[in-house]
Amino acid sequence: MCRGLQITMVLLGLLGCSPRQGTMARHVQTLKEELFSQINRDRARYGLPPLRWDEKAAEVAEEHCREMLEAGYFSHWDLSGRKPYQRYALAGGTEYNAENLGFAFYRPSGPGDHINVRKAAFESYRGMLAERPPEDGHRRTILNPHHTHVGIGIAFSADRVYISQLFLSRYVKFDPPPPKRARPDERIPLSGEILKEGYSLQGVLVFYEPLPKPRSPEELESFPKWYGLPDRKLELKPLLPPDKRYQDGSRGEVKVEGKRFGFSLSFPEGPGVYTVVAFLKDPEGGSFPATEVCIEVR
Repeated sequence: MCRGLQITMVLLGLLGCSPRQGTMARHVQTLKEELFSQINRDRARYGLPPLRWDEKAAEVAEEHCREMLEAGYFSHWDLSGRKPYQRYALAGGTEYNAENLGFAFYRPSGPGDHINVRKAAFESYRGMLAERPPEDGHRRTILNPHHTHVGIGIAFSADRVYISQLFLSRYVKFDPPPPKRARPDERIPLSGEILKEGYSLQGVLVFYEPLPKPRSPEELESFPKWYGLPDRKLELKPLLPPDKRYQDGSRGEVKVEGKRFGFSLSFPEGPGVYTVVAFLKDPEGGSFPATEVCIEVR
């Protein structure tokens, strides 16, 4: 279940002086809009539906860019030790998500700084789209047919720019919203509804990993250039009628009624992060992950 999302770094030699943060804000907002439009143009070239802008994803992406800029590191992990899907869940997100990161040096040139930031950002993006298998994690993320939304964050200093694209797959709504934290002895009821016609629940995987711990910028620089869900997981299957059984003798755990589904979540591994990934079937029969609900158990 590893996404294999990699990090791209572009070292650019552009022209020369220090950016003016106040006057750059409008240009940065325009740059986000241009990158958003370019993503949708590239998706259209491959017959894929356009993405919608998501402000929460943009805020999470922007916060990570600012932290990387201020602390002087470049990693999918943050200083708290969390991965992108854990950060997004902590902000209240429940959708499956995937992060592309870009970083570029540039040489500022006074009043025209925004032009150089823009050029650096688009060089980074074009590098992602030009990737070839098997090292094409960014490209596959941009062109994932099941993504529905994206948010973009940008942070820059006098000579460098950080960019995060956070892609979402919005197909399920949880009601009530899942808790962000729980105790090891709790059982949490989760109830979701599939939002789109023609999609159905295939099953649920619950992934387990240890609680995150704070990391230094130096540690983060040595971390892998990709991230994914952990190996330890538990499968929850749709509940069968009383007279039917799965091969392992169980009836399943997830109650499904039309577009709605629900189950009770326990925490058998004790303290840690439990990530609930609901897999859906699309109208063509393909399977894909649609949720990433993270609950920190302490």
